[in-house]
Parts: sequence; structure tokens; C-alpha cells
Amino acid sequence: MADHTIGDTVIIHKDDFAYISHPSIALLENGEWLAAFNHSRRREPKMHPPGDPLFRSLLARSSDRGATWEAPYFAPDFDWSGTECPGIAQLRDGAVVLTQFRFGWYPLALARKRRAAGEHISISLPDKGWTEAFVEEDWDRSQYTWARGYHGFYAHLSNDGRRSFEHTVKIDSGPYRDGYSRTGVIELADGRLAYAVTEHHPPTSLNSYILFSADSGRSWDPPVLIAATEEPIFGEPDIAEVAPDELFCILRDSRQTGYLHSCRSLDGGRSWSEPEVTDLFGHPGHLLVLADGRLLCTYGRRQEPFGIRACLSEDGGRSWQLEAEIVARDDLPNGDLGYPTTIEYEPGRLFLCYYGQEPDGVTCVQGTYVDLAT
Repeated sequence: MADHTIGDTVIIHKDDFAYISHPSIALLENGEWLAAFNHSRRREPKMHPPGDPLFRSLLARSSDRGATWEAPYFAPDFDWSGTECPGIAQLRDGAVVLTQFRFGWYPLALARKRRAAGEHISISLPDKGWTEAFVEEDWDRSQYTWARGYHGFYAHLSNDGRRSFEHTVKIDSGPYRDGYSRTGVIELADGRLAYAVTEHHPPTSLNSYILFSADSGRSWDPPVLIAATEEPIFGEPDIAEVAPDELFCILRDSRQTGYLHSCRSLDGGRSWSEPEVTDLFGHPGHLLVLADGRLLCTYGRRQEPFGIRACLSEDGGRSWQLEAEIVARDDLPNGDLGYPTTIEYEPGRLFLCYYGQEPDGVTCVQGTYVDLAT
């Protein structure tokens, strides 16, 4: 007998002329739901944020538990183009934190000069994709008229419930090279913010690491390594505080094996165990500690049947109840989907936010309600 019920699916934002993806959602203290996601023009073939300089972050708000959504707006403002994977979270003091990675985009002629001056520059080649490993003759083989640099990753802080972002912090990740996160920060029991990210280094992502802030994101401690660059290459970490001083991390395996990996810290994030494979098939994963103490992992399935799934753990991620896997969606048309985040708006009542393609071929941000058995 199923221990959950799948409810309705709603469209958070869809635009026939846009490609909309990579969402994050937060439940605000005033009861509103706030979703952040990427937006760019619709192209054929499709382009994700690492290849398209027009991607920006949008925020949308719902005041009726996701049934309807206000028209979205650019965040932190329209000038922030070339962004990827916005994360959104509200802290216990009421502040809203928007996090995002930002590329630098240049015409090829300018990129050539900046590379000669020592800047890390990538171009897209027919046989390599986006890469920094190219020779001078490859400039003429670039698939696009633009090249990619790196402007770093940022935390934007709002004290008026996300309506404006008064303070922006560029996060220093040294010795690692920038970083992006598929979700946002989490606030730990001791008040620190924790932010798990992956280096952005084409053609693959390299080290995954975590940063902490003791002042609501205004400054950040030096990063702590979670998983290193040795094969398999792990990326897109997400973390949850499952017990005092115990952090659990889920990682995507960039070899595309399909299975999530996990590791654990028993000292508040100062050191981490070696990643181990889990039984969870899908990627990337999002973690949420539920009101009853169970741990939920939500993930996209990019093999048939395409869709969005979730699984529960009663022991902080040491084992998973696969026999009761939650299949929120198994009817999406292809593997252009996922990056889910979940909120629990009442005990046992969930809203899974993700992106996926509609039957008309338009990719948009959606959400599905799930009620757990009580």
C-alpha cells in the first residue's frame, strides 16, 4: 500500500518564447512561496545556462500555496545576465538570500585579448564542447560568436521579503576556482549559513566544497573540501543537517552512471567521509529534513520513464525506503528535466518544484503536490 498520495501539478511559469529551468523554492515566514529560476530565449537546439549569455534569474511569488503565481521579475535586477542555478532561502531573522553563479561573456575578439592577458576563457568547439583546452587555431572553429569567462558567485541579501536586494557579496572561494550550487544556502542550528558548491571548470566540474557564514552571508569562511577531483568526478552537492554537528551530503556522479553518491560530516562540516554510491537512481538530488525528522531526497529521472521522484530515509541518509519510492511524475516526454527542490508547507504535505518540457515542446517550471501518509 502506498504511503503517499500524488496530487495536482501546476505550472509556475511558462513562456512560449523562453527556455525556463533550474528552479529553487522557499517557504517564507509570511506564508508566501518564492521560486527562483533561470530564463532565456528559446533556441533550437536548446541551450543551458553554461552556453547562453542571455540567461537571467527570475523570482515568482505565490500567496495561495502554489495554486497561482504572480508574474515573475528579474533578480537581483535586469543587469544581472549570464547567471546560472539561482538558489533562494529565507533565514530565521527574516532576510532572504539569493545565490547565483555568474559567467562573463565576451565577443570572440575581446575574449582573445583577455585570454592572452591570462584570464580563463572557454569557447565551444564542435568536437569538445565548452573547453579551455584549445589552441590559437581553434578560435576560427568556435561554434558561437561569443566566448565565456567567469565572474564568480554571489550572495544577494534582501531585508524586505525579496522585493529588493540591498547588499551583494562576491564570495571568495580560494584556493578553488569559483563555484555554483544547484540550490541555495541552508541555515544550521547554530545560526551559520552553509553553502555547498562545485567548481566550474570546463569540460567537467571539479572539486565540490562547502562554505560557511556566521553573519547571514555578509562574509564567508575559507572553503572546506567535500569531494576531490579524482575519478569519479562528483558535482552539484546538496546538504542537510540531520543531527547536531552532523551534515549529510548528496552528490551527482558526473560519469552519468545515474546513481547519486553521498558522504557525511560528523564535526559540523570541518571534514567529510569519502563519497559512497547510494541506491537512488536520478540526479541531481535535493535534501529536506521533514517536520517528523525523516530525510527526503528529491531527484529527476532522465531515463525512461522520465520524471521526478523522491525517497525517504529514517536514519539520516544511511538507508533509503526504495520500496516506497515516491513517483511524482513519470510522464515527462524526455530527459530535459529535473533540478527539483521541495518545501513542506504543512507536516507531511510537500510541494516538489522542478523543470520539464510540456507536450508542446516548451520547457517550463512546474510543481507537484505530494501528501505523505500520517
